[in-house]
Amino acid sequence: MSHEPNAYRGEPADRVDLSFVIPMYNEEDIAREAVERAVTVGKNWGRSFEVLAVDDGSSDSTARVLAELRSTTPEFRWVQLRPNCGQPASSKAGMIAARGDVVCVLDADMQTPPEIVPQLVAALDQAGPEVAAVFGVTSTRERDDPARLLVGQAVFYFLETTFGKHPIPHGASSFFVMRQDVARRLGRLTFTKGNVGAIMAALGLGMRTVNYVKPKSYRDDSRLGLRGHVEEAVGSLALTGVLTRFGITGGAVAALTARRSRSRLARTAAGVTAVAALGSVAAAEWFNRRSLRVATTELPIFEGEAAHD
Repeated sequence: MSHEPNAYRGEPADRVDLSFVIPMYNEEDIAREAVERAVTVGKNWGRSFEVLAVDDGSSDSTARVLAELRSTTPEFRWVQLRPNCGQPASSKAGMIAARGDVVCVLDADMQTPPEIVPQLVAALDQAGPEVAAVFGVTSTRERDDPARLLVGQAVFYFLETTFGKHPIPHGASSFFVMRQDVARRLGRLTFTKGNVGAIMAALGLGMRTVNYVKPKSYRDDSRLGLRGHVEEAVGSLALTGVLTRFGITGGAVAALTARRSRSRLARTAAGVTAVAALGSVAAAEWFNRRSLRVATTELPIFEGEAAHD
C-alpha cells in the first residue's frame, strides 16, 4: 500500500453530530490513547460522532499509528498537513475538515480531557443562537502550571480587564466546542498568533464557559514553550484592542510629559516614547487586519492513507 496520502477532497458526504478534532505533532507515544479516549466518550455519549486527528507533518511514527487506528476504528478519520505548519494551522485544518454539526478541539497531551466535552456540548445546546462557542476553563487554584505561566496569565487578564475593547471570558483559550459554520469561518482566517478566544472576541462572536479541573499534562512541560506563550499572549492582546488602547494611553501621557517638562533631555525621551507608543498602535492595527483576513491560499491538507478503506 502506498504511503502517499490523497489530496483532501473537501467535505465528506456523511455528517455527524460532533467532531473531536485532535491536532498532533510527533505524538507516537500518546496518539493511540488520545484517540481511544475520545472514541470511548463518543460511544458513551450516544449521539453520532467522529474523531478526527490532524497530523501536522510529524517526523516520527505518528502517521503509522493513525493508519492502524483507522483500520480498526470506524469512527476515526485523519488528515495530514505537509509540511509541518504549526499548532494554529493544524487546528484550523481540523475545523475545515471536520464534518460534525459541532466541532471540538482537544490537545493530544490530555490536558483538555474529552470526558468534559459532553458538558460543553450540552451548554452550547442550551445557549441561545448568539452563543457561537463554549470554552472549557480552569481556575489557577486548580492548576500545577509553572509560576511564570500563572504570573503571565495574571498580567494578561489585568491588561484585558483594564484596556480590552473586545472582552475574552476568563480562561477562554483553545479548548472549546463551537458550531460548524463558525469553525469553518475561523478555519479560513489567516491568523497564526493569538488564541481562539481572542479571535472570536475580535469578531464579536458570543462565548460561554464551563469550569473543569485541569489534569496533569502527559509531558513535563508545554511544547509551546515560554516564547510560544508570549507570542500567543501578545497576539491575543493585539486582537482584542489592548495594545491599541495601551499604546494610545502611553503615547498621550508621554506627549503631555514632553510638553510640560522643562528639561530638554526629558522632553526628548518623552517624545521618543510617544512616537514609539504610536508606532506600536499602528503595528497592532496592521496585525489585526492581517490576522482577520480570509486566506487566499488553502492549507496543504491531505486525506490520511487509510481514510477511504
